[in-house]
Amino acid sequence: MTILAGFNLPVLSLVEAQEKEGVRIQPAIIEEQIGPGGSFSSKLQITNISAEQKTFYLVKRDIKTLSPQGSPIFAAEGEKADFEISPWIQFENKPLILGPGETREISFTIVVPPDAAPGGHFGGIFAALATEQPKTTGISIGYQVGTIINLRVSGEVIEEAQLSEFRSERLIYGKPKVVFLAKVENFGNVLVRPHGILEIFDFLGKKEAEISVNTEGAAVFPKTDREYKVSWESDKFLIGPYKAAVSLVYGQDGQQTVYDTASFWILPLQTLLLIAGALIISIFGAVFLIRFFVRKKLRQILKHDGAVPVVRRHKAATFLPLFVLITVLTLVLLLLAILFLLFA
Repeated sequence: MTILAGFNLPVLSLVEAQEKEGVRIQPAIIEEQIGPGGSFSSKLQITNISAEQKTFYLVKRDIKTLSPQGSPIFAAEGEKADFEISPWIQFENKPLILGPGETREISFTIVVPPDAAPGGHFGGIFAALATEQPKTTGISIGYQVGTIINLRVSGEVIEEAQLSEFRSERLIYGKPKVVFLAKVENFGNVLVRPHGILEIFDFLGKKEAEISVNTEGAAVFPKTDREYKVSWESDKFLIGPYKAAVSLVYGQDGQQTVYDTASFWILPLQTLLLIAGALIISIFGAVFLIRFFVRKKLRQILKHDGAVPVVRRHKAATFLPLFVLITVLTLVLLLLAILFLLFA
């Protein structure tokens, strides 16, 4: 029997739920592979961790999909699921009365029909805190804590996934603190757990960073997609366009690969605004000094030659190039300020 945390369940939430209801079930997750017509038997350990006697009933449910966070979403009683397993699960259906701290082993068997569809089948066995006497259609459930079952039926298993989207959350960042989103779509009939690396390159092709993706093995449910988030942060001063490349492998042997790239910019706009401001001040200063020295030199020449200075009627026209330059620089500065407000 293989026990894995393949569904990426929120462990803390499970522990809190168990403590709240006063019951613990082990193992948390069971994964097994069986052929059509085969069977599999195992045991669950159910412990009453409360300080009083409680009565539980075992309940079986199918998993119909996963939430965006990777938690299983269960089908309601009587609801048809595409990858059902609950009709195959057999156990003794009677009240389970446990005293404080008492542990009981419960046996169950999974009998796979000969015509069962190959691929993954998903469900769970739960200890339901009974609030009233069970009826033929089920029991009144106060809360459920249970074991997740991931059963793979051998046959024509389809492992096919696609990286449907890969991008950074924003196009422009004010500093190297970037969040990437990779959405993987599962077209197969079994869980896939894509994992791999994300590499970041500057505009010269130099590798800046390498980050592992999905090291916890969070799974994508069949016929659904799932978004993985990867964060990268650097203490270096970085500027310019960058490219991120993600390569993920999946499948039972890890032989299948999906790959994609995304581009983004790092523009430290505070620094750029300071540079632009300094540049404008420098240009103003340079123009002023040039005009000052030219006029001074012209007066010296005219005074030496005894000539009379000619007064130009269109003096304002001499300011036109300077006015255009100032306008352009002001617009550039304004654009940088807008970019800073939007993206930094």
